[in-house]
Amino acid sequence: MGAGAVSLALVWTTGCVNPDGTQNNTATGALIGGAVGALAGAAGGGRYGGERALFGAAFGAATGAFVGHMIDEDQRERLREQSPQTLQTIDQNDEIAQQQASAPPPGSGQQPPPPANAPTPLKVDDIKALTAAGVKPEAIIQAIKESNPTSYSAADITAAQTASPPVDPSVIAYMQNPTS
Repeated sequence: MGAGAVSLALVWTTGCVNPDGTQNNTATGALIGGAVGALAGAAGGGRYGGERALFGAAFGAATGAFVGHMIDEDQRERLREQSPQTLQTIDQNDEIAQQQASAPPPGSGQQPPPPANAPTPLKVDDIKALTAAGVKPEAIIQAIKESNPTSYSAADITAAQTASPPVDPSVIAYMQNPTS
């Protein structure tokens, strides 16, 4: 029971990510819902604890996945409304990252795909829009990594530090030192 609680806490704080590193609340919701459902089913199950734990896990995972998916869609819709240019940049950079990830390794004998366009560096306004849409700091940092910016100026850092809503300190730290 203690290990389950620790595992749940770790998933809750870190969440799940897609293969390209972007936040995936659907998977996080499914994991959390499944764990909570299993614990609840086992706790109230008596001699049928195993069966109820299994049912609780299935019900919790399905419900959690639905709720997580709705969170993902809500963030995307807020970003579409608040900053459609940022959403377009994120989508384009995600597509380029997926193409690069699916390219055959050098020396494999397979023909590499034609070179993709270079990613579009995220500007401070994009980072502020992602923050305002409720995107988690880890996903914002991943989006910055995918966009491959050269660097952010002192004025960019100050703008991020004084943004409303505030940009997470871990995002600002990454902007200051992208090699960390």
